[in-house]
Amino acid sequence: MWTALAMAASLLQAAAQPPTAARAGEVYSLSGTVADHDGKPVEGAEVSLIEHDSVTRLVRSDTAGRFELRSLSAPSVTLRVRRLGFASRTLEIAIRGADHHSTVVIELAGAAAELAGVSIVDVANEPDARLREYYGRKATNAFGRYIDGNVIEARRPQYLSEMLRSVSGVTILSSSRIGYRVLIRGCPPLVWLDGVRIPGAQLDEVIQPAEVAAVEIYNSFAGIPAQYFDRTATCGTILVWTRAR
Repeated sequence: MWTALAMAASLLQAAAQPPTAARAGEVYSLSGTVADHDGKPVEGAEVSLIEHDSVTRLVRSDTAGRFELRSLSAPSVTLRVRRLGFASRTLEIAIRGADHHSTVVIELAGAAAELAGVSIVDVANEPDARLREYYGRKATNAFGRYIDGNVIEARRPQYLSEMLRSVSGVTILSSSRIGYRVLIRGCPPLVWLDGVRIPGAQLDEVIQPAEVAAVEIYNSFAGIPAQYFDRTATCGTILVWTRAR
């Protein structure tokens, strides 16, 4: 009798476990296609894996809109998908395949691109709260270096890192991947994109110049806004703000 009761209790306990809970050592993968409302592939879409409010991995869709994420440690992931000219999406995806692999199609809705004007407006009238804070720091915080979106638009660089060549303490080196490597005092700075930290990423890997509304560069811990202070950022911090979508 005791054995039967123990077995029943064990079965009930197993049934109560969430169906998506990962077992130790299990590995998952996800592939997909990014498409527009008409089903046409979206090339160059930025697909970010979000964990604990940070971007831990980033890939871009190819010419057919396809992307792939391998060696995932959990059967449920949060993705943020962005592309200039489209409304960004953040979505939860459950990997349900028997082989620990799922395939998805992510549709992006078109959005009119809002280009920055060349005229300077009163900061108080700036509709984007992120940029109001940026202009406030630019006016009062002498520790940072600031690059406005209209300056980037006027220079039309191929890569955003090119805008940092004249910033004191910043070194721009060639890269075997995308664009250039940015170093501050000889090592890579911590990059934040719209308030989300992207550890280990290089600037040109996460953003294109046409998408940028403003950039802040801090060579040391001095002057970094409290909400973006990270003790691991011993090589400086770069805050990037994108255009409203």
